[in-house]
Amino acid sequence: MKELSFYQITDLHLYAAERIGSHGRAYDLKAQSDQKCMKESVAIVKAAFDAMAADKDTDVILISGDLTFDGEKASHDLLVEMLTELKRSGKRIFVTTATHDYRMNARCYTETGAIPVEKYPREQLREIYAEFGWNEAVAEHPASMSYAVKIFPGWRFLLLNDDGPEGFCGYSDDLLNWIKAQAAEAGRDGERMVAVTHHPMLPPAKIYPIFSHGQMLCGFETTAPMFADLGIEYIFTGHTHMQSISHLDTVRGGRLYHINTGAITGYPAPYRKMTIKPDGIDVKTLNVTSFDWDLGGLSVDAYMKEHFLLMLRTIFDTMEHDHAAFKEIGAAFAVNEKAVDLFGPLLTLFGKIVNGLTFGGLGKLLLMPHTVLPAVKNKKVRDFLLDLISDLYSGIRRYTPDTPEYQSFLPMAKRLGKLVRLSDYYGNRVYLEDLFEDLMTNVKEEDNTNAFLPFESKK
Repeated sequence: MKELSFYQITDLHLYAAERIGSHGRAYDLKAQSDQKCMKESVAIVKAAFDAMAADKDTDVILISGDLTFDGEKASHDLLVEMLTELKRSGKRIFVTTATHDYRMNARCYTETGAIPVEKYPREQLREIYAEFGWNEAVAEHPASMSYAVKIFPGWRFLLLNDDGPEGFCGYSDDLLNWIKAQAAEAGRDGERMVAVTHHPMLPPAKIYPIFSHGQMLCGFETTAPMFADLGIEYIFTGHTHMQSISHLDTVRGGRLYHINTGAITGYPAPYRKMTIKPDGIDVKTLNVTSFDWDLGGLSVDAYMKEHFLLMLRTIFDTMEHDHAAFKEIGAAFAVNEKAVDLFGPLLTLFGKIVNGLTFGGLGKLLLMPHTVLPAVKNKKVRDFLLDLISDLYSGIRRYTPDTPEYQSFLPMAKRLGKLVRLSDYYGNRVYLEDLFEDLMTNVKEEDNTNAFLPFESKK
């Protein structure tokens, strides 16, 4: 079997600032308060496109939604030009759209504030991006703008659009029936199946659905096992801006691998390259390493991390002192406002802990100073949690069980969990130590950045 390869890049959030005319204080404040690199987005996306164009061995690129910042017509027009240039380099490009491509409040930012700008209505998006996927479709579901393509011999890719009516990001019954029909055809033709969609079908971390259940694909609890049992072996998603690879096994013996890729314009500017081998798919994470911008002498990784951490520091400050501001800023991290209200006292407690305490101080507060190892006694809890959050987005887990941070903090998290009871979306008990262990170390089979995902059966 000849090895085949393709790229996935997602959450471009391209903002055509020059064409839109954004400038001044309001623009600066908007850019500083966003988890993504808004001002730098065009330069970052161009650098990623240039890197993929230079790879002459891989000609397929999947782009899984949130193509623009907030659906600005000018941003869509610029992206079409950039995709056209990329296509001229010999690439076959397959896109889906998502809520940031039409539903949001498209704005121009000036010295005095934000001004609405023109957007494309949703129904026009298929037309303007037709040559980037739809024109190669072997089947379509027009209502959802989903389509199927046979990118490689023996493979059927489903490009599934989950940006439904307001408040719903999932699949209608009619679309689910279409997916089932596609699976039946693939089975008859002996094809393997891959799906691409925007919203996550499996959580990128245990903590994610607790605070951001509404940011998951609606109905993921039943849709994910359905996909696995239909024979869809791999699904590539975005939206969370987090790097994660995991799988779901069903009672009927199906397995679904879930590859969630971070935003190319967010820390650490990741995209994926997949290689189909005789016995599975090899997933590699790549990162943009240079782009046309004044980075102040920093590397791309350091520059984007500093932007990310500035936002996180503000998150912790408002977590303790200003929950209204925390809600506004937290929207960039998919934090649900109702969850903030529900867990308000816990957030305030966390804010006090992360802003003022060391590991040693926390140990004394919890009447367990003996659990804190000398190596981390003076380490700020805030710095530790900043590491956990940035690692969550990058996919790295640095605090393995042999580290003093793991050995010292996990017992304290268990004690905290006894003081503050947590429940998930359905009211089931959630243990704080489990959430933190998942953030500190990899408790799954797959690495979040690079992994080999074997086929479950031979076709």
